[in-house]
Amino acid sequence: MALTIQRKNLLSFSALLLLSLMMIFIAQLYIIKILCMMTIGVLASKKVRVSNFVLLNFLLILSYGFLGTSIGVLYQNPNPFQFLGVFFFWPIFWLFFISCFSASSCWWEQYLKVLFISHIVIVLFDLFYAVAAFNGIILPNPFYGVDTGFSIYENSTRMTFINLNTLTFSTPILFILFFSQHGFGINKVYQIINVILTTILLIISGRRSVMLMCVVVFFIPFFFSSCFSKEARKTARRIVLILFVLFFFILCYVEYSFPGFLQGYCRTFYNAFDASAEPIKFAQSKMFVAEILEKPFWGHGFGAVFFEPSPGRMVYSSYFELSYHQKLATTGIFGFSLIVFVFLSTLWCSFYLSKKYKDVTLIAFGVGLMFMLIADATNPVLCSFDLMWPLYLCLAKINFYQIK
Repeated sequence: MALTIQRKNLLSFSALLLLSLMMIFIAQLYIIKILCMMTIGVLASKKVRVSNFVLLNFLLILSYGFLGTSIGVLYQNPNPFQFLGVFFFWPIFWLFFISCFSASSCWWEQYLKVLFISHIVIVLFDLFYAVAAFNGIILPNPFYGVDTGFSIYENSTRMTFINLNTLTFSTPILFILFFSQHGFGINKVYQIINVILTTILLIISGRRSVMLMCVVVFFIPFFFSSCFSKEARKTARRIVLILFVLFFFILCYVEYSFPGFLQGYCRTFYNAFDASAEPIKFAQSKMFVAEILEKPFWGHGFGAVFFEPSPGRMVYSSYFELSYHQKLATTGIFGFSLIVFVFLSTLWCSFYLSKKYKDVTLIAFGVGLMFMLIADATNPVLCSFDLMWPLYLCLAKINFYQIK
């Protein structure tokens, strides 16, 4: 009996530690992550219990990975195995993980606590880094991907930490849980502080997708209020109104203290639709349209090298910002249809089951995935081991209801 309890505790600890490390240390600490995965593989039940819907989606992901790799090998691309791990090998591990994670309801509350702690760690560090930069102090960047995590311009700022991709998923979840008054073991005062600090961070990040999310997420609870209790609906309206008033005065103070700052952030958002201000993405779009028309059905395969024309960077590469364009160019209409079906069916099923079972947590996961899909359009997100977990987390929650 004691051995069984210890086994379950070690399994739970390994799974939650893995998810936390994937949130905070993207593309880092792989040795620890692999040890967690090995522990899960040894302790988890070898009997995989997944619903037909989840199994179908996994088969489609594997088919997408196999298709893109096979075409890449056929065309002798420089790196045809570019996404073989993400869309073929790692999904096999996640299949066991989902079966294990969705077996017990107590894991979900524990995970929400880990999600909150990991989220606030990221927010506090990023804000501390930004405050140091405002005061002329350059701190070392401990994260993967960039040398300078925060840049200050004349009328705006820009944060390039890769952990902002994590916040794209975790922010809607924690905001919705807070607005709905859903209890998961975190004091409400800490949740209020988290909402305020996260909003400030997302605004000064200068990232358009998270700036948009920062505004839209306050209205999300009203679209899913039918899953809230009557008291929670009233409280949510009151909280949103108070926060809007609070942030209005904060923005007025910022504009008064730093004239032109708000205009700079607005310009950052509007520039997304201006070819002269964002030549790289418009150049990539033009390039991919031509490549898609050349091989529309099966694509060029994983690892294909494309040339980004002027007024872009004029370089050859197999990594580009326009994620959906690249998926369509590399795997064609057929492969693109497979992966898009996985994304959209998971999103639809999350909202359907959340309404059916009045599950606020599943609503929050679905909204988080929706924002990840939006961000993925112009900034590759769902394309690595450390950033695919939002999709699998939604599938785990769906599986929890479908195997009952």
